[in-house]
Amino acid sequence: MRLTALLLDLDGTLVDTAPDMVGALNRLLLKHAESEVDYSRAAKEVSNGGLALVRHGFGAELSEIEEQSLLKEFLSIYAEYVCVDSVVYPGMLECLDFCEEHEIPWGVITNKPLALAKDVLSGFELLDRAKVLLGGDSLPVKKPDPVPLLHSAMLLNLAPSECLYVGDHVRDIQAAKAAGMDSAAANWGYIESGVNVETWNPDIILNSPAGLNRYLQERVLETSAH
Repeated sequence: MRLTALLLDLDGTLVDTAPDMVGALNRLLLKHAESEVDYSRAAKEVSNGGLALVRHGFGAELSEIEEQSLLKEFLSIYAEYVCVDSVVYPGMLECLDFCEEHEIPWGVITNKPLALAKDVLSGFELLDRAKVLLGGDSLPVKKPDPVPLLHSAMLLNLAPSECLYVGDHVRDIQAAKAAGMDSAAANWGYIESGVNVETWNPDIILNSPAGLNRYLQERVLETSAH
């Protein structure tokens, strides 16, 4: 099946948001007179979202009310610093350029709240280029449920089998498989130490954005030649 659309996870796949997300956590910790977290360890939690970062920073002994209160504070702080030190992973812009040159729509499906996802993409002037953007609160369910991916394919007027979904967490691969999309594991993302992405059973493992670019070219240009 011809590859007709590229769909991406956001944090740890398209954009390295860890500098600003961990930075927001450390600002929150200092506000509550707690010690800052080690960046490299906390960064591994970024793909698990804000609540996971709060738990990482404050420990697991919080009540649900305390967790939700801290999460609200965290999101408020993060919203102020959403695109200060974050960067698009080197090579990803070339992938997006290639897609646009070959009229392949690309989009983002993330569990990040939609407003924050918009802020991130806007910060890199990518929001208007994305043909679809779904956040974790766009629909009643989020990844690993396949519905956001299926909904995105519907918005693009494509069959799921025409789409490739790329992400750096097992939930991304689970969602893609359940949706009937090709799946690619972004091995450059926030993958915890000791995790072997092969156990996720993705259709392909990509070690760099350059690898994704090569894969796109193979799938698109070879198909066009036949």
